[in-house]
Amino acid sequence: MTSKGLGRFQVMALLQAARYYVLTGDREKALSFGLNRAIFYAWAKRRGVPVASTREIPGETPKSLERETVRSVAYVGDEQAFLGKNGWFAIGGKEQTPEDFEREIVRRIESVMPFEEAWKLALEYVSSFDKEVLLSQKDFYEKVYLPVRDTFPEVKLKDRGRQTTLF
Repeated sequence: MTSKGLGRFQVMALLQAARYYVLTGDREKALSFGLNRAIFYAWAKRRGVPVASTREIPGETPKSLERETVRSVAYVGDEQAFLGKNGWFAIGGKEQTPEDFEREIVRRIESVMPFEEAWKLALEYVSSFDKEVLLSQKDFYEKVYLPVRDTFPEVKLKDRGRQTTLF
């Protein structure tokens, strides 16, 4: 938990969703992506897989991921994620829907602050980084997520040199 009550899982999901939205403009798919990536990074952490090398481990995916549930592979920059048969991002044989994001992430964030305020702040923060950073799995993790994982919603907006907080 951060000092304001948001866990790292929720911060990762929110920032990944904001990343996808900034790059594509698709909010519903962004929510699916955000939850999917948070689940993936939690899985990688439990397995002891370094974040910088997760895309380079052939055959290393959650063991319950079944080929028949995967429709295709999508890339966000150099990061690969699977899409399920309904077009949502999927991991472990299960698609992550916007409703799942609502249940797993939005409700948790709203116990601390209004979700739409958190979303707006996440978009502003993520947008302050160059597109190249957002397209790199490693750079996104190291330059966008790590600096705020324990302090979000208190973030320093890179381009403006000022700190923004909702509290």
